[in-house]
Amino acid sequence: MRTLLNVLKKLLLAVAAVLVLAIASLGAAYYFSDWYKPSAQARQEIVIRGGTLFDAVTTQPQANPGVVLRDGKIACIGATCAASAGAVQINAEGLAIVPGLIDLHGHFLSTENSSNLAQAVWESVRVQPQLRRSLHAAGVTAYRSLGDPDQAIFDAKRMLAERELAGPRLFVVGPIFTAPGGHPAYGGKDPNASGIGGFMTFQSDDPVQIQQKIAQLAAQGADGIKAVFHGNHDAATQRRLPTLQASALQALVAAAKQHGLWVAVHVGPADESRQAAQLGVISIEHGVRNGNVIGDDTLDALVQNQIVYVPTLGHEPGAEINIAALYAAGVTIGVGTDVGDYHDELARLQAAGMPAAEVLIAATRHGAKALHQQDQLGTIEAGKLADVVLVQGEPWQQISDLRRVQTVIQDGYVVFTAR
Repeated sequence: MRTLLNVLKKLLLAVAAVLVLAIASLGAAYYFSDWYKPSAQARQEIVIRGGTLFDAVTTQPQANPGVVLRDGKIACIGATCAASAGAVQINAEGLAIVPGLIDLHGHFLSTENSSNLAQAVWESVRVQPQLRRSLHAAGVTAYRSLGDPDQAIFDAKRMLAERELAGPRLFVVGPIFTAPGGHPAYGGKDPNASGIGGFMTFQSDDPVQIQQKIAQLAAQGADGIKAVFHGNHDAATQRRLPTLQASALQALVAAAKQHGLWVAVHVGPADESRQAAQLGVISIEHGVRNGNVIGDDTLDALVQNQIVYVPTLGHEPGAEINIAALYAAGVTIGVGTDVGDYHDELARLQAAGMPAAEVLIAATRHGAKALHQQDQLGTIEAGKLADVVLVQGEPWQQISDLRRVQTVIQDGYVVFTAR
């Protein structure tokens, strides 16, 4: 009887595999017809005249003096800027000109309940054409992916960088560092990628294993490291999750810095934001939420350590009650969706107490800080990369105007035009 059951089990698994491959083939037929590839047109010099410029250097808009984009850079800003006779002229009269928007918290390829086979289908068939297209349509030109299957995300980053696919600039971490069985790998065992969500994680509390994995990821092309420091689940129940020890997180931060990588830390809703901030990370993900009120000691730690705080309001109930206090304290707030709607996140920030102009700064300049890309992205200044978005309205007054995207320029290419 046991032998028969084993045979039936193997047969069912084989049938399931065939079904998955059949679905993959159908998916391939659909997605190969719409890869969302870059235009074959060569990069051109672009001149933007008219309209109102919000450069994100300050919160004050100004009449656009003229912006020249050349060779993928912002070549010149001013009325006397010279441009070639063949430059593309964009009339921005009646439009707002803002920097490319930055999403600091997403998961470009991951899905927590995938198997390895499903993940292979995911990366080989789709590589997220709908997501890439929708991000461009939203004005997002840079996307920080905070946890994905190891090699797949590096392949995606390469294809985007080499313009095999169209989409935002991709900044990646690879797998998430977490304790054995910690979020999001419930049921996992050190150091195996097991449990729900396990294959998008590296599960270990051993500093030596952590250091070795970081060295490997740096060699593969990681931009940063994502770690989970989430033991407190709720201040009321004090339910606990397995989480990295503070000593392991400290070793992780040191190893990341040795390789020139930033560290983003997922925390629980209680006091872990303060502890993580004091260890030298660049950003806190999710932060104090579930209706818990952020304390003055945590606010002080966030400000003193120049942390970029990414609240992911659309993903975290009760997090909005802390936005006014964070803003008033001078905490640097960034914008991340955790696979949500980008413009909904902006609207939530304004509704929670941030002025629209400051939300726009959070979506641009603060995003560049979290990426360690302040010299390249986040503001419209001469010498920076040519990521520019034209929208209708005055988003520094009402952030919802930022939804009215007309033209998106990334790396000097026009990648989206509203129809």
